[in-house]
Amino acid sequence: MIVTSARVRRPVAGPVLAGALLVVGCAVVGIVDPTGGPPVCPFRAVTGLDCPGCGGTRAAHHLFRGNVGAAVDFNILAVLAIPFIFWAMFVWLTKALGGPTWRSIDLPNFWIAPAVLLLIAFWVVRNLNGTPFSWLGTTT
Repeated sequence: MIVTSARVRRPVAGPVLAGALLVVGCAVVGIVDPTGGPPVCPFRAVTGLDCPGCGGTRAAHHLFRGNVGAAVDFNILAVLAIPFIFWAMFVWLTKALGGPTWRSIDLPNFWIAPAVLLLIAFWVVRNLNGTPFSWLGTTT
């Protein structure tokens, strides 16, 4: 009796292409400075206040250039969320490109309400004037 070990071939094109797309996207955001560009936030354009995402692109730009302090100054929540957002994008892109299914980040239902409350609290607090909270705004 002859026993052969069959190797399971896993598709690598999907993950490689997904990773390459994300790296190229990060490079573009790192190279092109979004500061001073047109305002893209409708909430800020109408109210003059920061939404939870305001400053996120500028934060990513500074983060990709190695300036963590400036990134945090623009949007600390975006800086904390970027690794999770990238993983979700990688999982989605890999699946969309025909690659293997990777484990995504599953948030239990009981975490949804606290996450929404945190987002709303960040939204409100970053628009308060005053010493302890003024650094949370986008400073523009």
